[in-house]
Amino acid sequence: MRRGHGAWADAATRSLTTLLRSLAGAMMLAAIAVNFANVVARYVVLRPFPWAEETMQFLAVWIVMLGAAVITSHQEHLRMDALLVAVRPAVRRGLVAFDTLLGVVICLYVVVQSAQVVQMLTTTGQRSVIARIPMNLMYASVVLGFAFATLFPVLGWLGARPGADHRDVER
Repeated sequence: MRRGHGAWADAATRSLTTLLRSLAGAMMLAAIAVNFANVVARYVVLRPFPWAEETMQFLAVWIVMLGAAVITSHQEHLRMDALLVAVRPAVRRGLVAFDTLLGVVICLYVVVQSAQVVQMLTTTGQRSVIARIPMNLMYASVVLGFAFATLFPVLGWLGARPGADHRDVER
């Protein structure tokens, strides 16, 4: 654990990552519980819950978006890094910094666009067909997932060297 300048950014990243993992885990347990209850209702009581499938799909979307943010916090997302092994460390650091900056810009764009969709769905009050879940809640997962995917690299810049990568950039 570092002390000083970047310690607060590292602590914030750890805390937020733990929170997101906990939320995703709780949602996964909720989806398992809904699925189990639906199986019992379908095959024992012979009356399945019509809302179960749709609810599990919504939970799955939230799990994916929160999980994607966690992956971003650890810099474990997919990246085209074949070029990185062929260049000098200084160039590699520059490419990683550019890649991270480009990712932040793209994520910010997605946050803005998806926030507009959430606002529109909030205004119209649209709900899912069967479970009647407000659709703005579904799309809010995109806003939050990409907002955290934007925040984590920024915290990384504040807590570490600019362009630093969790992998050994000097190799």
